Amino acid sequence: MTKHKTPPAPDRSLVKGMANGDAEALRELVRRHGATVYALAYGILVDGDDAEGVVGETFDYAWRMAARFIERASGSVFAWLTEIARSRARGVLLAREWPGRLVPVRGRAGQRTMEVA
Repeated sequence: MTKHKTPPAPDRSLVKGMANGDAEALRELVRRHGATVYALAYGILVDGDDAEGVVGETFDYAWRMAARFIERASGSVFAWLTEIARSRARGVLLAREWPGRLVPVRGRAGQRTMEVA
């Protein structure tokens, strides 16, 4: 008798789960795409710590914006994640190149503020 594995949920289904507060869906999305997001960020930044920070920011943003993605986006989840990561990595590069400029940061309770880089 052959055991049949349940096929993995499509990425879009995981994002729907995230929109409904399913932390396990987020963990699965990180498991599937975390290494690729890290590789992309590292390729841009050439710094492991900064790349790890970008990975965290990418999936944090994906968690917060999951419902919006499901409502409005027709593209792939992979493309969405890589675009978020690319944008975050570019922000880190700009902060390195222009110290002293104002950059957005998240303050207490998730409020966005500006501070000098």
